Amino acid sequence: MNLAGRIRERGTRRKLSGIEISAAGRSAFTDREGRFELRGVPEGEPVEIVVAAPGYERFTARETIPPGQKLEVEYRLQALYSSPFEATIEGERERTEISRTTVSKEETERVPGAQGDSLKVVEDLPGVARTSPIGGGALVIRGSKPGDSVVYLDGEPIPLLYHFAALSSTFNPDLLEAIDFVPGNFSSRYGDLTGGLVEVRTRKLREEPHGYANLNLLEASALVEGAIPEVPGLSVALAGRRSYIDYILRAVLSGNTDFSLTVAPRYYDAQLRVDWRPPDNPHSFSLLALTSDDALGFVLNRPTEQDPNLSGSIDAETGFQQIRLKHEWHGDRASITTVGMYERLLLSFDVGVNNLHLLGHDTYMRNTATYDLSDAFSLAGGLDIANRRAEVSAVFRQSFLYREGEYNNQFPRPDDALVHSAPTLYTRFSPGAWVEGRIHVLPDLSLTPGVRLDLYRYGPTEPHSSWTLSPRLTARWETSEQLALKAGIGLYSEGARNGDAAYPFGNPAVVPERAWQATLGAEVRPLPGVFISAEGFYKGLYDLIVRTDAVETVGGVTRAQILDNAGIGRVFGLELLVRKELTERFFGWVAYTLSRSDRIDRPGEVRRLFDFDQTHNLTLIASYKLGRGWQIGGRLRVISGNPDTPVVGARYLANFDAYLPIYGATNSLRVPTFHQLDVRVDKTWTFEGWMLDAYLDVLNAYNHRSIEGSAYSYDFSQHAYFEGLPVVPTLGLKGSF
Repeated sequence: MNLAGRIRERGTRRKLSGIEISAAGRSAFTDREGRFELRGVPEGEPVEIVVAAPGYERFTARETIPPGQKLEVEYRLQALYSSPFEATIEGERERTEISRTTVSKEETERVPGAQGDSLKVVEDLPGVARTSPIGGGALVIRGSKPGDSVVYLDGEPIPLLYHFAALSSTFNPDLLEAIDFVPGNFSSRYGDLTGGLVEVRTRKLREEPHGYANLNLLEASALVEGAIPEVPGLSVALAGRRSYIDYILRAVLSGNTDFSLTVAPRYYDAQLRVDWRPPDNPHSFSLLALTSDDALGFVLNRPTEQDPNLSGSIDAETGFQQIRLKHEWHGDRASITTVGMYERLLLSFDVGVNNLHLLGHDTYMRNTATYDLSDAFSLAGGLDIANRRAEVSAVFRQSFLYREGEYNNQFPRPDDALVHSAPTLYTRFSPGAWVEGRIHVLPDLSLTPGVRLDLYRYGPTEPHSSWTLSPRLTARWETSEQLALKAGIGLYSEGARNGDAAYPFGNPAVVPERAWQATLGAEVRPLPGVFISAEGFYKGLYDLIVRTDAVETVGGVTRAQILDNAGIGRVFGLELLVRKELTERFFGWVAYTLSRSDRIDRPGEVRRLFDFDQTHNLTLIASYKLGRGWQIGGRLRVISGNPDTPVVGARYLANFDAYLPIYGATNSLRVPTFHQLDVRVDKTWTFEGWMLDAYLDVLNAYNHRSIEGSAYSYDFSQHAYFEGLPVVPTLGLKGSF
C-alpha cells in the first residue's frame, strides 16, 4: 500500500462510503469511515487520481508518490445539489401502528412556512387541524381537543412544544433524526391520551466536530458538538436560542401613551446532550437537559376606543426544565430501554383580575423490553409512570375558565363571583403497564394485539382513583411490493387534565375520558419513491368531561359540582397522503383530510360542531433543488373556516355598566375558507470545510388576510371579522461546519 486516504463531502466534511477511487489502472472503494487504500501505484512520477461518484462532481488530482514511501491524502467531493443537512437512513422501523408518517430532518428543515423549524411541519400532515394564524402551538389531531394529543421526545412527553405564537419550537431541530406522526390507533406502548401522538426522535451525536450559527429577523441560535477524545464513545452537544423581539418592540413602542410593555415578549431555550456508547459494549447511556422560557407583559394605560370598560394589564410567563437519563441494552434477540426524567414546569398568567400561578415538579419513568422468540413472533412490554405535583394559586371568574365548545369566556360576565384558591398542592399519579405481541400469521400478514392497564389517582385532598383496561389490535397485509392493506381497532383512555380533577377548578370525582378508534386503509407504491396512503377512520368519544350546574354535598357542605362526565362525541373522515420521497433534487407531498367532528355536551342537547371542525383540509408542498446551491419551495393550504357562534343581541347590566351578549346556536356559523401560499428560497455556498445558507421564507406570499374570528363593539351593536397576518417575510443566514 503506497496511496491511502479519506474522501469527504465538501462543506459538510461528511465521510463518504462506497466511493470508487482510481489511479494508474487500479481502483478501490471507501469503507464506512470514508477511508481507502491503493497498492502498486507507480512511484516517483505524477499519477492522475480520479473519483467519479453519483450525485457528485467528477474529481481529479495529480499526485507524486515518493519512492519507498506512503502518501496519505484527503479529497473532498462537491455535491451536485448541496444541502447542509445530513440524512442517515438505517432502514425502516418495524411498524406497530397502521397510521404512521415519518418525515426526515432533511425534508422538514426547508418546508416553506416553517422558518426552518422541523417540528412545525406536523401541522402539514393529514388529520391535523389548523388552529390559528401562525399555529399557536395547539395540536388538534383527528377532531380531538387540544390536550388530547401528546408530543413525545425520545419516549417521554415534552410539555410545551412551541414558544408563544408558535414562532419556534422549544427544542433545537438540528438535534433531530426524524418525526413520527401517528394520528390514531397507536400502539399499546402509549397511554393517557385519546387523540394522536407525535414521536420526536433525536439523532446520534457526531464524533467529529460539528456546529452552526443561525441568525434571522426574530432570533439567533447556535449549536456545537463533537467527541471527547479522552473517553472512547463519548460525545457532547450544546445548543441554544434567544429571540430579540423585545429589543425591536421596545424601540418601536417608545413614546406610546396608550400601551406600554412591562416585559417585552422574549423567549429562549437551550439543550445539553451527552452520549456515551462504549466500544464493543451492548450498553449505551445518554443525558439530555432542556430549558425553555417565555415571558410577556404589557399595560393598557387607558381604555381603548372600542371598549371603554377594557383596561388593565397582562403578564404571562411559561417555561420548563427537564433532565433525562437513558440507558439502552441490546442483545441478540432482546433489548431493554429505560428512561427517567425530572421536570420543573412554570405557568403564570395575570389577566386583569384573573390570575393563575402553577409550579410543577414532575417525575417520569418509562421501561420497555422486547424479545424476539422467533422470526414469526416477538413480544414487547413495559411500564411507564408519571407522578405530577403542582403548587397552584389562583383568583378567577368562573367564566374565565374556557372549555371546548363554550363561548362565554369571549366576553366574561362582570357579575361572576370571583373564585379564590389559596396556594394548594395538587397531585396526579398515573402508572401504566402494557404488553404487545407481533405475530406473522403468514409471511406477508402480521397482527399486533396488545392491551394496556392504566391507573389514575388524584390527590392529596379528596383522593380519588380509577383505572382503565384498553385492548387494541392492528393488522397489516403486504399483498405485494406495491400494495399493503391495514386495519386497526382499540380502546383508549385519558385522565383529567388542566385542573379538571382539582377543586375549586373542577371535580375530583371525574373519571377518565374514553374513546374507541377504528381505521381501515391501504398503502400503494406505484413508482419508486412515490408513496400513497388512504385511510378511513371513526372515533367514538364518551365520558367526556363537561361543565354542569349540579351541586353536591361533601362532608356536610353543599357546593357546585362544576364538572361531570356527561359528554359524548364522534369523529369520522378520510385522509389521503400522496408523497414524493426525498431524492437528490425534489420532494413534496399532498395531504388532504375530509372529516367531521361533533359533540353532545349533555343528554338531550343538540349535536354541535367541534370548535376546530374543518370539513376540508388540503396542503400541497413541493421543494426543488435548482443546482448551484439554489433551492425553491412552496406550500399552498386551503382549509375550511372554523365554526363560529353568532351573537344575536345584548342586554345591559346597569349595576356594572356593561353589556352581556345573547348567543345563537353554538358553532352554527363558519368563518370564510382559509387559503394561503408560503414560499421559501435558499442559496447555499459551499466552502472547503463549511457551508453558508441564506434563506428567505415568506408567509402569505400573495397577502390574503384570512378571517380568523368575530369581533364586536363593546355594546354588541356592531360586528366585524378580525383578520390574520399579512405578508410575513423571514430573512436569515445559517453557517454550518
